[in-house]
Amino acid sequence: MTLQHHLEPKLKRLRLSGILETLEDRTNQAIDGKIAYTDFLERLLEDEIERREQKQLRSA
Repeated sequence: MTLQHHLEPKLKRLRLSGILETLEDRTNQAIDGKIAYTDFLERLLEDEIERREQKQLRSA
């Protein structure tokens, strides 16, 4: 099982399933760029915020 499969139920429970859309790309970027854990987390959260903002704009 991949990391995404382990995290999916937890992210959905926390209503953060949008992170799943960019998780693989962000993980690869973190590995390639050797970024800090906090930077990785920040980027994932920024992706989720952006996804929610876009969703709000579409429904408005």
